[in-house]
Amino acid sequence: MSADERIGSESRARLVADLALLGGRLALERFHRAQVSLSGDGTLGADPDGEIQEALGREIARLFPTDGLLGEDGPIGEPRHRARYAWILDPIDGRNNFALGMPGFAVSVGVLRDRIPFAGAVYDPVARWLFTACAGRGAWLNDRPLRVRARRGAGVVFATQAPFAAGVPDFIDGWLRRHRLRRFGSTALHLCYVALGGVDFVHDERATLWDIAGAAPVLLEAGGALTTDEGTPLFPLSAAQTRGAPIALLAGHPAAHAVAARDIRIGRALAPLSVGER
Repeated sequence: MSADERIGSESRARLVADLALLGGRLALERFHRAQVSLSGDGTLGADPDGEIQEALGREIARLFPTDGLLGEDGPIGEPRHRARYAWILDPIDGRNNFALGMPGFAVSVGVLRDRIPFAGAVYDPVARWLFTACAGRGAWLNDRPLRVRARRGAGVVFATQAPFAAGVPDFIDGWLRRHRLRRFGSTALHLCYVALGGVDFVHDERATLWDIAGAAPVLLEAGGALTTDEGTPLFPLSAAQTRGAPIALLAGHPAAHAVAARDIRIGRALAPLSVGER
């Protein structure tokens, strides 16, 4: 790595934290004063994060004009498909909680280098928790270093996406019988809670790039595993995933992740047989 690139990499790692804090301040202002409604299908009737995305995107474009830049609603400014570094913004992850006036939302800023997580920050402005990480430099919650922890037996805690339109899969039904379920409403925070040691594993069939880009470096630098939901490598991301295609993921402490991946493989292998028997 050249000296210029090393300096640029350090600058990006610092900027993700600054931008997450800025976005959190803007989000908290709107959280306390905005009247945001949910439509009948559970989606937001208004867009509370457009101004935040614009403010963060403007700063990135000023400091790193040749980097790629993608927000939740698509590319920001001129698309730069060949850029080595790509910034991924989710101004409010956990938008339903935000709209309902509840905590459990966060601002996520991530940087991919060659489609692999490089640096990230996830900020919960209600708790004032700033999760940060950069490849090779560890993961942090505010000033505290993070490391995944594992529990066993009835103490295992997991999070998963819901609802299940086709019914609860057998492997998730098994988890519900054996483990403790936590659902906070923000995929980014779920992944950071694994890094914190509060959650053992996370399963999500419909995550997107902007949900995970800021948290992925935090989880990986804390010693966690992040793969597809069957345990195969997730990174580097496919071209479709970088454009927002759904990502089926499994994240967790390596031991808990391995057991959960095995449960998924066995459950899916047996599913056609059980359907036929019924």
